[in-house]
Amino acid sequence: MSGVHARGLAVVFLALRDFKAINSHFGHDAGDTVLIEVAHRLRQAARDGDTVARYGGDEFVVLADNYGSADAHNAALWMQSRIHLPLLLGDQTVRMHAGVGIAWAQCGTAPADTLRAARGFAS
Repeated sequence: MSGVHARGLAVVFLALRDFKAINSHFGHDAGDTVLIEVAHRLRQAARDGDTVARYGGDEFVVLADNYGSADAHNAALWMQSRIHLPLLLGDQTVRMHAGVGIAWAQCGTAPADTLRAARGFAS
């Protein structure tokens, strides 16, 4: 994106950290509970009209249109902080962490390339 005030479609990629440990320690039902809760928290953190989707295993994507660079950065931090809130699994409280990457959808760029770029930043 060129220009300081440019706005566009931000692709925010969030990859949960240590999710496999949740499945190993608490079981797959608990893992499913975590994924449902993370999706719910992301939906609450996103604006009306934004798209929240589970991309795969422990990865989520938020498509946020009409964002500038600072907007996308602030939104990504807000989403990340929502994921980090305590979550009760059985009789234990856990906190999930997520890596976050942001890329911009641009004319002429394949959607897979944009997702790959955002995912690369989340690693």
